Amino acid sequence: MSMHVARRPGGAGGRTASVDAALFRRTMGLLPTGVTVVTAGSGGTTEAVTASSVTSISLDPPLVMVSVGATGRLRGAIEEAGGFAVNVLGEDQAELSAVFAGRDRPRGERAQERLGGRIGDGGHALLAGAVFSLECRTEHVYPGGDHVLFLGRVGAVHAAEEVRRPLIHHQGGYAVLGSLPAQAGA
Repeated sequence: MSMHVARRPGGAGGRTASVDAALFRRTMGLLPTGVTVVTAGSGGTTEAVTASSVTSISLDPPLVMVSVGATGRLRGAIEEAGGFAVNVLGEDQAELSAVFAGRDRPRGERAQERLGGRIGDGGHALLAGAVFSLECRTEHVYPGGDHVLFLGRVGAVHAAEEVRRPLIHHQGGYAVLGSLPAQAGA
């Protein structure tokens, strides 16, 4: 097995190494991730963006982390709303992922309508037909390079009645899972 190590000379011994950004992006693309649309607000204040940097952090209390662009519209919307929703897309929602990935993505009423018009108890637009949605209140905010990390306390979980396969992003494109695992208690 061949392995390419990208580091600048002098990167060892406690000094910070600089890694080629294109190589880092390609390498991280080897890690499959779920695809979500993170939303903040509703109605005229709805902001939504496709994100794959979503992680479960804690069960007690229930916490998730989302990573959003430091200079993007969603950052300000989350800060203003005091929270956000994470909507996990199903494998049949790739087109919706593309809609909310672009800089010209819809916002306000158009975004809420495109998501299906649902609003959660926390005041955030929820995706109709999502594998599941989490409504979160912001607990902590951390700088993360060109992104900002929002740690949110989950206040509500909305899961589809029928288990569906999530949309997966891998190596710059969409991939599908094989068969779903047997459910506990089934």
